[in-house]
Amino acid sequence: MIDYKDVLGSLFDIVHITDAEGKTLYCSERYGEFFGIDPAEMIGKPIEDFYRQGYFTPMITMRVIRERKKVHTIQTTQQKRKLYVVGTPIFDRQGCLLGVVNTSTDITDQEKLQQELEENKYLGTLYHMEIAKQNRLAGGENGLVYRSPSMRQVASMADKLSQVDSSVILLGESGVGKGVLAKYIHERSPRKDRPFVHINCGAIPESLLESELFGYEKGAFTGADKDGKAGLIEKADGGTLFLDEIGELPFNLQVKLLNVLQEKTITPIGGTRPKKVDIKLITATNKNLKQMVDEGKFREDLYYRIHVVPLEIPPLRERREEIPVLVHYFLNLFADKYGLHRKLSDQCHQILEEYDWPGNVRELENVMERLVVTSHDVLIMPDQIPQYICEAAKGAGKGIKVERMLSMQEAIEEVEKQLLQRAYDVHKTTTKVAKALGISQPSASRKLRKHAILP
Repeated sequence: MIDYKDVLGSLFDIVHITDAEGKTLYCSERYGEFFGIDPAEMIGKPIEDFYRQGYFTPMITMRVIRERKKVHTIQTTQQKRKLYVVGTPIFDRQGCLLGVVNTSTDITDQEKLQQELEENKYLGTLYHMEIAKQNRLAGGENGLVYRSPSMRQVASMADKLSQVDSSVILLGESGVGKGVLAKYIHERSPRKDRPFVHINCGAIPESLLESELFGYEKGAFTGADKDGKAGLIEKADGGTLFLDEIGELPFNLQVKLLNVLQEKTITPIGGTRPKKVDIKLITATNKNLKQMVDEGKFREDLYYRIHVVPLEIPPLRERREEIPVLVHYFLNLFADKYGLHRKLSDQCHQILEEYDWPGNVRELENVMERLVVTSHDVLIMPDQIPQYICEAAKGAGKGIKVERMLSMQEAIEEVEKQLLQRAYDVHKTTTKVAKALGISQPSASRKLRKHAILP
């Protein structure tokens, strides 16, 4: 009869078994070689005792017991060995926890090789990050992190626009970094030592927006400050005024803003004397202002005043070479911020680089902060990435397929349907689907209905 201890002892991996309370039931003879503990001394003792004595870190057994699921981590021993440990809970037929089986594989040499590989693989990434760092040193704390030719063109144009007072409008989807680019232009401009005033037109209630923008004189209305209040436009005097979400500016305030731009003066609520103001105006929107003009929702004269130089920031999915650079940047940023040491596994890099990031850089930044602060271990693994990202990335990594023999026309129809379905899953609107696929919006809408993707 074969003894299970002989079987476990012959395995290449190191095996450690505890009961449901964490007391050792079995330990491979090779345990002592890597952990510096006599396996015989461990039998019947809580594994936590050896963790507290510093034989290894982090603890995995008690985590498996708490979470009642498989856990894997990189463990460092007192002998300075690196082990890849997988902890597996064992349940009886009634679902009661019987114990935990840990298998450990020595990866000390592999980790060194992997580190060298990662260093080589991301040498270009780090190089571009260093350039971005130098850009930040030259342009204040709001330098741009980029690698793609499209963003290089955006940065180049932003540098030119920073030296003139022409009105600039930043276009692009939510989260692409319009606010960062506006601050970058200001930091590079001759106005860099003067105020940069950022106003989100969609974040301030309409009832308060006029007084916030234009200020008011004392006694202008019930509840007003007895000394009056300078508006945000006046506070930007000599510097840069950044009006984000300009499409949300109420129609009646569009007239007043137009007057500020034409006359270079501002009249507070309740005031009779205009005050001179000298501002560089930067606006931003993710809406189609021209369409809003045609629909009578935005003043045409203001549109042409602010639309002197449009600068569009492409979505992150259209500049995928930027993703590893930004991943590295935010990983280091938040690790430094919270005093943590974190690394991403190769699988994590692959998942993050295949995801389309509909929320753009803002979504990527939020996900990276979440991974840094919630990871239990130095090495961040794929199971810590939000499930919706893993599923979407998996779908994105699959090519469009025709699974069976079809006529040429039927195959074309099948490919079209899959392509439209994938585009609609990512972009959600017919306008964005049309842009992504290079077709007109009516055509996109018609084809989506044809394939029953839209009702």
